[in-house]
Amino acid sequence: MQQTDPRPTTTDVPVPVPADAPGTAIFDPAELRRALAGMATSVTLVTTTMNGTAYGFTANSFTSVSVTPPLVAVFLAETAESYPAFARTDHVAINILADDQGDVARHFATKGIDKFSAVTLHGDYDRVPVVTGAQASLLGQVHERWTVGDHLMIIVQVDEVIRTERIPLVYQNREFRKLV
Repeated sequence: MQQTDPRPTTTDVPVPVPADAPGTAIFDPAELRRALAGMATSVTLVTTTMNGTAYGFTANSFTSVSVTPPLVAVFLAETAESYPAFARTDHVAINILADDQGDVARHFATKGIDKFSAVTLHGDYDRVPVVTGAQASLLGQVHERWTVGDHLMIIVQVDEVIRTERIPLVYQNREFRKLV
């Protein structure tokens, strides 16, 4: 019986191809957007308070980073109205929306309106706005900020979790979805 060598051969090793190589298709950012739209994500409202004013935005670019220490990350476009506040704030709440809060997500994604007119806030939290009815809310301190492409990455060290048994809101192919 002949044994095969488990090591990769040169034909198994991917070789990087420069973007401008002959015969290489030009990268289409719209195609990347379409591909990423197919990925299901949670929907969050990220909130803070600066100088007595509440700020917030809808984000589905949210991810866990680490449990020890407890870190999560959220991304904010540099064109967002609330960018200046989130570029300076020390504390945030990431409210993971429940499946019946699609209208709230749309409201917070709209520019030029009073975002907080569409939600009821928990009265027990004065450091940051915490949305009632959310599937969960993660409260914490800004750990780090990084400019990444055209977004601000905010890494938050979570110091409090408010969790319910509600079903989360899911976004996929530019629509809100329900888990089955």
